[in-house]
Amino acid sequence: MLRGQLPPLTTVVGQVVVCEVDMPAFPPHTHVYVAVVTRPEPHYAGARLAMIVTVNDPREAPPEMRENPLPDAVWLRDPPEPTVTNIYARPAFRMRDVPARRPAVQVGRQLRLEALLLRHSAFRSADGSGWAEAVGGTIPSLEEETAGSGFSSWAERELDRMERQSWWHHLKEQHLGPAV
Repeated sequence: MLRGQLPPLTTVVGQVVVCEVDMPAFPPHTHVYVAVVTRPEPHYAGARLAMIVTVNDPREAPPEMRENPLPDAVWLRDPPEPTVTNIYARPAFRMRDVPARRPAVQVGRQLRLEALLLRHSAFRSADGSGWAEAVGGTIPSLEEETAGSGFSSWAERELDRMERQSWWHHLKEQHLGPAV
C-alpha cells in the first residue's frame, strides 16, 4: 500500500507526512498522495488521514494515449508535467487563515518542490483555483469551473478505508525518501 513518504511537515494541525500509496484501480501514470497527521496538535480533532491528491504524469502515459488524447485529458497537453487531477482535504484539515499556513497548501507546496506536482488542472472549483494559486506551479486558464463531483465522496470513503489499515501507523519512525 505504501510506496514512499516525504519528509515530515510541521503544520498548525501537527506533524504531517505525505505518502504515495498504491491504488490498483488506477493506471500506472496516476499517482495518489495521502497526507497523514502523524503527531496531531491537541486542538486538532480531525481524522489522521486528512487529504488525498491524485496526479497524472503524462510522461508515464502510454504512447497511444499521448498521441491521441481525449479532449478532456488536459493533463496530456504540453508541456508534459505531473498534473493535479483531483484534490480533497477533510474539513478539519482545511484552514481559512493565511494561505501559506494552511496544511493543504503546505502539502501541495511540498509535492511541487519535489517535482511530483507541477501543473494544476484546467477544470477546477473556486476553492481549487485558490489552492492552485497558493501552491504555485503552472496554472492553466480555467476551462470549466467545477461545482463538485463524486470525487469528494470517493475520497472520504478511501481515506476511511485506508485509516483502518496499519501501513501509516509508524510513519514517523521510518523515512523511505521521496515518493517515486
